[in-house]
This record gives sequence, structure tokens and C-alpha cells, in this order.
Amino acid sequence: MNPKRLIGILAVAFLSAGAHAGVIFQDNFDSQTAALNTDLDSNWSVSDGTVDVVNTGTYGLTCVGGTGKCVDLHGSSGNAGKLSSRLLSIDAGDYTLSFDISGNQRGSAADSMQMTLGGFLNQSFNLVSSAPWATQSFNFSVASATSNYIVFNHAGGDNIGIMLDNVSLVKNSVPEPSSAILIGLGLLGLGLYRRKLAK
Repeated sequence: MNPKRLIGILAVAFLSAGAHAGVIFQDNFDSQTAALNTDLDSNWSVSDGTVDVVNTGTYGLTCVGGTGKCVDLHGSSGNAGKLSSRLLSIDAGDYTLSFDISGNQRGSAADSMQMTLGGFLNQSFNLVSSAPWATQSFNFSVASATSNYIVFNHAGGDNIGIMLDNVSLVKNSVPEPSSAILIGLGLLGLGLYRRKLAK
């Protein structure tokens, strides 16, 4: 077998061995309009209360990295918000949902929030005011195609809540290099065998 052809076949085998990865949903809130009791853009909807979009530095708040905007999940209406992403189409595969949260940064009581993504994720958070920004990351698998929402449901009534930034849902690639290696070794063996017969 021609060595160049063998290299080409091996390259195709390696490239086709893994599933595709990709961002399904992502928002760092920097494109949102800073406002109290806001509805955000078409990526999100707010129900059962309100949320605030704030700039770093406003009200003494700091978003991730000390720049940009983030969301106070307890708006300024005396009724904590329920923030839901737009409806997301999710194919079968492995996924990672990640987001950054911090305490309310204003010295008030601890806050609680429930995060859900359909029947795949259900996590509770209870953060003291001084809790620093921290990335939360969750892996889950989907057996068949579905549609679901990412939901952040805050509790309370004091107009000061958990801060949210950098929400991301990513489909993970699942490389299978062992399959590509086996195919490559088989082709190499076949090529060497044909070469031996030709001599």
C-alpha cells in the first residue's frame, strides 16, 4: 500500500473517530441592558418575580473578572426571580453545564437558589453574602433528543440575591482513539502483507 495513501486513511480515521463538540447556549450578560427588574433579551425569560442586570461597580457589586455585567437573581420588587433560558434543543450525548455564582456581596443574610435543567440536573445552593465568585460545573448525559430550559429559581424577599454570570451549556466530544488506532494497525498490516506477497 502506498505510504501516502495509508497516512491519509489514518488521518480520516482519527478525525472521524470522535463525536462533534459545540456550544449549545452561552451568555455572559455583557450584551444585556443594565436595569432593575428587567426581562433581559430573547435568551431569557423572567417569571415569579424579578431580576436585576448590573454593571461591575454599580451598587458596590463586582461581576466575574471585575468587568462586564452580571445578574442579581433577586430583583428589586420584593419578590425573588425565576430566570429561565430560551428553550434549548438537546441531542443525545454528553454535556457540561457551567455558570459562575457569588453571594449577594452586600452583607445581608444568606440566599438560596435552585438550579434545574429538565430532568437531568437539580442542584440547590445556599450562599452567604461573602461567598466569592466560583464556577459551578455539572456533567450529564442525554439518551435521546429533547428540549429543555436552564432555570435559576431564587427564594426570598429582601431585594438582594445570589449573583450569576457566564452561563454555558456545551456538548462534549467523545473521542475514540482506540478505534482509529485499531483501524490504522489493520490497514498497515494489510499493506505490509500485500507488499510481502508482491516480492
